[in-house]
Amino acid sequence: MNKRGTVALSACVALGALGLIGAPAKGDTRADASSVAPSTVVAVGAPFRGAPSATSPAVVGIAANPDGRGYYVLRSNGEVDAFGVPSYGSLSGADLPAGVTATGIAIDAQTGGYWVVSSDGRVRGFHAPNLGGPKIHPGGWGQYASAVAIASTSDGRGYYVLRANGGVDGFGVPWHGSLARKLVYGATAPVVAVGIATDAQTGGYWVLTSNGRVSGFDAPLTTAKPSNNGGSSMPVTAIASAGSGTGYFVLRANGEVNAFQAPLPTAPSPSITMPIGAVASGLALDPITGGYYEAIDMTPLDGYLNPLRQITALVPQEIDQGVDYCGSGPVFSIGVGVVKNVYASDWPSGVFIAYQLSEGPAKGLDVYVAENVTPKVSVGQRLSAQSVVGILHDAKTCMEMGWADPSQTNGHVMGHLQFNGKNSTSFGLNFSAFLQALGARPGLPQPFGPPGPIPSSWPRW
Repeated sequence: MNKRGTVALSACVALGALGLIGAPAKGDTRADASSVAPSTVVAVGAPFRGAPSATSPAVVGIAANPDGRGYYVLRSNGEVDAFGVPSYGSLSGADLPAGVTATGIAIDAQTGGYWVVSSDGRVRGFHAPNLGGPKIHPGGWGQYASAVAIASTSDGRGYYVLRANGGVDGFGVPWHGSLARKLVYGATAPVVAVGIATDAQTGGYWVLTSNGRVSGFDAPLTTAKPSNNGGSSMPVTAIASAGSGTGYFVLRANGEVNAFQAPLPTAPSPSITMPIGAVASGLALDPITGGYYEAIDMTPLDGYLNPLRQITALVPQEIDQGVDYCGSGPVFSIGVGVVKNVYASDWPSGVFIAYQLSEGPAKGLDVYVAENVTPKVSVGQRLSAQSVVGILHDAKTCMEMGWADPSQTNGHVMGHLQFNGKNSTSFGLNFSAFLQALGARPGLPQPFGPPGPIPSSWPRW
């Protein structure tokens, strides 16, 4: 019998671990966390084994070995770093076409290897058998839901791949249902799936969606009630099952972990505040100690930060003059700059925010944020990477970001002369690569490429 249902998340514990960066845990010999530099891995009640550097590309996932020896950390380019466990390889650049990123990693309990899934649905096995993946066709405006997560079973039989529209595909394992056709995806007020975890007791799984709900498929739901305390307005980013199969943990973008019928380990102290712009992107349970690991994405690039880091239900759309995104929440400035324009009647909703960057390799270039955004800035206002330039609202027109024309910022974009209504421009592709380098999901390239190159003086990412 298929048990289905949803439960709103409860911000039950805010752990002082709201971004416990580099905190000492069991097995960690460091004397004082306050003296440790920020890390891309947080160990809470579990032995810290190491972490990759806080550089681009973005850290997107983490998976702990079943024997408790260590863990693997995944970056958006498919690179896998091993800590305390053997390395079996990574994806190469040729494995990920433009606009495709690695999105999840799962351990094969039988071989000790791992599987990596990318947004186009391809699953690669590293010292793990290739069992297949969902076929996701490329296309603009997000009509083909990308793969966002992967979860393996505790017996090593196979894995489940989750797509943004809530669809679940099983490979080597029985299918228990999904949220496909039940979510509003790629339309007004989208709700997207963000994480999946398997239940070791029933063999079913839980699916986490961007509105903070968990659905169980042959997996029991908890009796947790909604709560608005703590960081409950923060986007949810990942879900992990307790090793005993008694419940699950949910991770938020600010590092907060909520437990549901699963015991939380005591948070070690002292703790270190999560750096500005950092996002908790992955969660894994240590099966030996009962503690957990968080993967922290903090990919500052020459002072620039991901402007979409707090967007809920982020759905990348087509790359044309810039990059289109649906979702809701604050849109930050990429870096230090000055606002040059706020409104332009030629754009949908009459909004065309343009600001000029004052520092870094893009110094002197203008960024625009247009369409379905409520401005939170005024002309002449000075910005930092912590400044909110506007609020994105769920609507059919969504939002567009890209490079504006520095000489004519009132509604003019750099890709204007390259755009014929059906193609990606070189400026749009460059801006998408810029956002991807900062940790954001890239846009979707169109079948028709740019009619001309980007200027040789333009920064590459």
